[in-house]
Amino acid sequence: MNCMYRILNASKALLLTVLIGTAACAETPPTPLEAVGYSRHSTSEEISAYLDALVARTPEVARTEVLGRSVQGRPIEALLLAAPTAQAGAPRLKVLLVGSQHGGAEPAGGEALLAIARDLTEGDLRSLLDDLDVVLIPNANPDGRDLRRRANANRVNINTDFVLLSQPESRALTQALARYAPHAVLDTHESAVLKRTTLAREGYLTDFDAQFEIANNPALPAGLRAFAQDQVLPALLARVSAAGLPANHYIGEIVSTRQPITNGGLTLRNFRNTAGLGGALSVLVETRLDPHHDHFASYRNIAVRVQRQQLCIRSFLAEVQARRAAILAHTAAARAALKPPTLTLFAGYAADPDHPTVTLPLRRLDTRALEAIRFADHRRVVTADTIPYPPALVVTEHTDRLRELLDHHGIRFTTLTQATRLAVAATRFAARPGPADRVSAQTSGRTPLTVKPGSLVIDLAQPAGRKALLLLDPRSTSSVFRYPDYAALVRPAADFFVYHAAEAPP
Repeated sequence: MNCMYRILNASKALLLTVLIGTAACAETPPTPLEAVGYSRHSTSEEISAYLDALVARTPEVARTEVLGRSVQGRPIEALLLAAPTAQAGAPRLKVLLVGSQHGGAEPAGGEALLAIARDLTEGDLRSLLDDLDVVLIPNANPDGRDLRRRANANRVNINTDFVLLSQPESRALTQALARYAPHAVLDTHESAVLKRTTLAREGYLTDFDAQFEIANNPALPAGLRAFAQDQVLPALLARVSAAGLPANHYIGEIVSTRQPITNGGLTLRNFRNTAGLGGALSVLVETRLDPHHDHFASYRNIAVRVQRQQLCIRSFLAEVQARRAAILAHTAAARAALKPPTLTLFAGYAADPDHPTVTLPLRRLDTRALEAIRFADHRRVVTADTIPYPPALVVTEHTDRLRELLDHHGIRFTTLTQATRLAVAATRFAARPGPADRVSAQTSGRTPLTVKPGSLVIDLAQPAGRKALLLLDPRSTSSVFRYPDYAALVRPAADFFVYHAAEAPP
């Protein structure tokens, strides 16, 4: 491995020299995709070299940081952009843009972010840095990109790994949220209109051009969630549509004409909701991924796909710049709310009695003609298990395993060094939790408990307090105990080993 990366680093240096040399002869350097005439998507090595080239050209506004390394050791890099003339002490809106979580299967977002980075450093977007600090992570899954797959080298979908954080790529993105504390986040994706093993077998393609979803978990700070839902999302859809790309509120993946329709996932396993729980205005965009067997002017229509992504990213940047004062106010209020009175643990989708069906256009696979298909409408969000927000959690068993999980999530805790008497509420579960259903539970009133040394105490009056409660209560649809390995730790009809404490010990 070390030998291989010495070779790669030497190649990167050579490529960097070529890019800088090219840039010296042109107004702005071509992205790697442009340099190969849109004949293939860029490699991770080319992306790294291009970021270095931008920093070399504009060191006064740009620098790179390595957030971590992938399963196979490739760097996960961030490009940090900030104007040197920014007024000291003036409030700055921090924006995080993420691309290519789904690697080589959805590369256009990362390719577009390279063009956006160039335009922010020395192009027509340069003036945005007067108001915004921008962090770009164009290649969040470098192994997946180079292996030409959706998952990482361990064949894990990192965009659904933000509860377990089992992969270095998802941990790097979580650490980026903590390191940069962005006020606004855009996570860029593509969606294949041809789903060979599911919808295509019924003879249909989907027909979405651009879809947007916000962080929508009901445990998110209510004011920020309402602001995103009622103001930012409609304005963003209108802005993108007015620019010529039809945009709609995200519709969950359609794999059958007989399925119900929902919006985006409600749990913390998605990056969008993890970012939102931390008090950021968090948005996902998904643009059309054309069928690879169709004929296009560029490789898999990558030139047009990147244009779609650039339009959406530019629209997002324009929208957050225009709303920067409101975003700063809402995110500040969300991050100050460390002790909400209650927290909603369970969230799911259900049929809407007031709107039982919805008609959506699909394309016939044989003729490509549009056809209106009626679906059951399950976009109504139902919630349950809204509980009083406890001051602290006490973990009395499996502490080594959970300590590592808490560290990965940036959740602060203390370890008791001596037996301590605490007033706690115990919870019992009738059965081990499954992936999505409600969990029957019975909670006792507060009783004294002598907590043994080595137990973990989590003071929930911390920035990651909401996350700690959602992760560690099996009633939560974002709980680690919804996953088989952790669910096996729950003993039905016995006191659960994570107690709600009346107060954190001094």
